[in-house]
Amino acid sequence: MSNHLINENSPYLLQHANNPVDWYPWGEEALSKARAENKPIFLSIGYAACHWCHVMAHESFEDEETAEFMNEFFINVKVDREERPDIDGIYMQAVIAMTGSGGWPMSVFLSPDLKPFYTGTYFPPVRRYNMPAFKDVLSGLANAWKNDRSEVEKVGEQIIGHLLRQNKNEKNDLLTSEHFAAIAKSIAGSYDWGFGGWGDAPKFPQAMAVEFMLQHDSATKQNEHLKLIQHCLQAMARGGMYDVVGGGFSRYSTDNFWRVPHFESRVPNR
Repeated sequence: MSNHLINENSPYLLQHANNPVDWYPWGEEALSKARAENKPIFLSIGYAACHWCHVMAHESFEDEETAEFMNEFFINVKVDREERPDIDGIYMQAVIAMTGSGGWPMSVFLSPDLKPFYTGTYFPPVRRYNMPAFKDVLSGLANAWKNDRSEVEKVGEQIIGHLLRQNKNEKNDLLTSEHFAAIAKSIAGSYDWGFGGWGDAPKFPQAMAVEFMLQHDSATKQNEHLKLIQHCLQAMARGGMYDVVGGGFSRYSTDNFWRVPHFESRVPNR
């Protein structure tokens, strides 16, 4: 039986549309239900080509017993980070603040007013890798929500306060053309003219950097970075990153030369 993801467009959300977990997409229906039923929200964020997202889905979200517990005690929300980078960015800050690191699948437990009180990434079905079992996490948090609500809310308030202080702009400064020029200079200065792109293996396509350069050149009515952009895209297209049969690019190359893609991570043409 399908859940509330069945009519979504995201490939990642559709991968979970037939889970026994009663998933909702991010939206007012799920948030209103959490408030009305006074239940915490389990927010799971990932993307279609994420290996450990698939692992956790198979181990836990396809498990009937785990799903039954999730459906009884939580409002369960799935988010595709590629579709909603804004939500991903907000709660990734919370995960890093609480655990010291981040990643996907991202697992965040929220109060109905969207304050995070417990976070993590991948949780195994049984205790291993020095991580608690996902069922134990669910059970412990359901119990805390029922019997120690004040402490849960206190943690949520502390995390929100930390994030607000961290992101506060004391001078209320706005970015100027000089700032954008400096950013463009920094991006161009770290570009790999030998093999294209930025950084070492594993080498990721830096779509945001390319997009920024295009917009910056357009705003300044100059084409000073056009050669860089063309070099980058051509380097990716010539290597094994591009799927000449099915179309689309793999998420990243395992080498510096764009030759060997991560074979489980192709992003299809849309």
